[in-house]
Amino acid sequence: MFAGDVKELWRYPVKGLRGESLRSAVVDFDGLAGDRLFGLFEPGSDNAVWGGSHPKMMGWEAAWPAQCGCADAVSGDPVLYEPGGAAWGASEAGLPERLAETIDAKKGVEIRKVKRDYGRILVVFEASLRKLSEQMGREIEAARFRPNVVVAADLEPFAEYQLERGLPIRLGDNEFTLQKPCERCVLPSWEPHGANVRDMDLHRHIIKELDNHFGIYLRVSDPVTIKVGDAVSA
Repeated sequence: MFAGDVKELWRYPVKGLRGESLRSAVVDFDGLAGDRLFGLFEPGSDNAVWGGSHPKMMGWEAAWPAQCGCADAVSGDPVLYEPGGAAWGASEAGLPERLAETIDAKKGVEIRKVKRDYGRILVVFEASLRKLSEQMGREIEAARFRPNVVVAADLEPFAEYQLERGLPIRLGDNEFTLQKPCERCVLPSWEPHGANVRDMDLHRHIIKELDNHFGIYLRVSDPVTIKVGDAVSA
């Protein structure tokens, strides 16, 4: 049906913040290890503070510190980097105040673990990114869509949305299951590095021309390791 390979792997330790590039990653039923484990919330509530309402969040980065020489390890708390480059441990006392100040969160923020009922990884295809860029007349970065995996494959642009749900898709030696296309929120319309600039034309195009979808979700039951360069096929 199609064949290709994994070009990029990404992990986002804190929802809404920029993430980190990986060479390999462990994936299981809960999703990619260390991905979107933390979120920002209004203090004392379950109201999420997210990039769609606070796009300056994407000026911050989050990463898991390297341990035992393995940059892909996940242990302890992630490290957050503010736009100027200063590093903060996720549990540092002054971090919530600094976050709130820099992302214009008037009610303040708390950083805490996110409750997840299921796991999945988000895959986008280079051919679709190139076609979307052609349609918009400018480069559209993969970072706008916050993928876990970027794939190059001999698949026509946007053909991934016609694939049958439940289809087995192999990444390396591992068989994943296609869950569904990713329905997009407003986040891809915001500049993905925290510039607080919105591309409304892109938002309208995704809704009108792509049925408000970009990327597909895959799931796996047992723990597996995927790597940049792994073959991809279905």
